[in-house]
Amino acid sequence: MGMRPQKVTLAEMRSGGGPIGILIYCADHKCSHCITMSADQWPDDLRLSDIEPRFVCKACGKRGADVRPHFGRGRMGTSV
Repeated sequence: MGMRPQKVTLAEMRSGGGPIGILIYCADHKCSHCITMSADQWPDDLRLSDIEPRFVCKACGKRGADVRPHFGRGRMGTSV
């Protein structure tokens, strides 16, 4: 099994009014359980890849996750 790539730091993710939180996907692709949560409790220098092994899926019990920035709900159309 290869090493997972390092992901952005929380400071990089938070810069520029970016994502509103994080999406956490179960590491077991057959489970596909996903939740959203705030990342406010973690410091800016932490990488998303650093917190991935800390999660345990509440649906299947597998340890590990794929953590990604959560940009919120998309908006359709244009503003005038």
